[in-house]
Amino acid sequence: MGRSLTRRTVLAAGASVPIAQLASAADFDWKRFKGTPLRFMVSVHPWTEWAQKQLPALEAETGIKMNLEILYEDQLRQKLPLTLRSDPGAVDGFFTLPSWDGAAFSRAHWYAPLEPLISSDLTAPDWDFADFFPNILNIHRLNGQLLGIPISTEVQALFYNKAMLSAKGIAPPTTLDTLMVAAKALNDPGGNVAGFVTRGDGVQALYTFAPFLFAYGGRWLDDQGKPELAGAPFINALKYYSDILRSAGPPNILGMQWKTSYPLFQQERAAMFADAVNFLAYFRDPSQSKIVDKVAMVPVPAGPAGSHSTVIAWGPAIAASSKKQQATWYAIQWLTSKRNMLAASLATTLPSSRKSVYTADDYVKAAPAGVIDIVQSQVPNAVPNGANPLVVQVPETRAAIGQAIVAALRGEDVTKAANEAQKQVLAIING
Repeated sequence: MGRSLTRRTVLAAGASVPIAQLASAADFDWKRFKGTPLRFMVSVHPWTEWAQKQLPALEAETGIKMNLEILYEDQLRQKLPLTLRSDPGAVDGFFTLPSWDGAAFSRAHWYAPLEPLISSDLTAPDWDFADFFPNILNIHRLNGQLLGIPISTEVQALFYNKAMLSAKGIAPPTTLDTLMVAAKALNDPGGNVAGFVTRGDGVQALYTFAPFLFAYGGRWLDDQGKPELAGAPFINALKYYSDILRSAGPPNILGMQWKTSYPLFQQERAAMFADAVNFLAYFRDPSQSKIVDKVAMVPVPAGPAGSHSTVIAWGPAIAASSKKQQATWYAIQWLTSKRNMLAASLATTLPSSRKSVYTADDYVKAAPAGVIDIVQSQVPNAVPNGANPLVVQVPETRAAIGQAIVAALRGEDVTKAANEAQKQVLAIING
């Protein structure tokens, strides 16, 4: 990782750089901000752990001395806003997850817009902004401005046990109708096997409920930013989600979080499982999984409005109060170059936000079966930041909508639960 950015290393990394740009790329002055110290506050994450190991190479190639302050996610969400508010200039860059903090940070003006830097001579010609999936960039584009660089992509999929489906002659479900039929057919309470499992904990279930909402043509908020939870799409999705889990889910579905739902599928106690593609790493791990050779994926099933996964992504952003924004951009673009994004995906197994990674020979050979196809098929129609309403009051709105999901799973009146969620979220947003 300590090699300089020469013509040979750029080509070796699979970068498709026009020949006319190679000389310019070679002439780019990576040492322009040599000796500049930077402070980044980031969360514990496979990518930040990888980035920590690259700091000696970053300093060797740019001269920038970058300090990564790695915090657990809940700690970051407490310390970062406090630092940005009370000590302007103390932080140069930070990790952001727009679906959670984007609205609040944007309103507080804590982000420095990136596109002026990207379009300037401060960006290496071979960094290749066009190589990022446009819809993944939209995750970090708020109010028309790009505020961060997504370092991976997290889409959802339907996992299924090939052996269980084959034994009953069931094809992998591609629609909500076929998913419901398959889940009921595969459900075997006597054998302690659920036909389908996903999250049943109210707050966590927003993430896995979202594709069902989008499949029915729903959305969290309308064009004016008001909740859209009392209409037919939300009610129909809530009814479907509760019906399939009540009729074909495990008996203890209420309160089930991601960490208690995926092991059921992993240990052959569920035939199908819906959640993030990233769970495939757990299912392919022979040290903990019984389904290493039995697991497969299909896109999230389509409803009347089609198939729409959520798509979320962490990424580095520049603090608007930083006095070293240009040097901070140098560090970010170095870490997010084609060469390094490929290396990060190979090291972490995280699907990349760069298109070129998916055609690089090393990644094609290393990627788990199905990941490339699922990501490339899901990303164009996915809903950026769709894991929850994109509002300032994320925890409060998640809790209110989560109550409606729990009520439906208990068998309570779905329409009443939806109307109550609409009322609560509107009150939360209006303050």
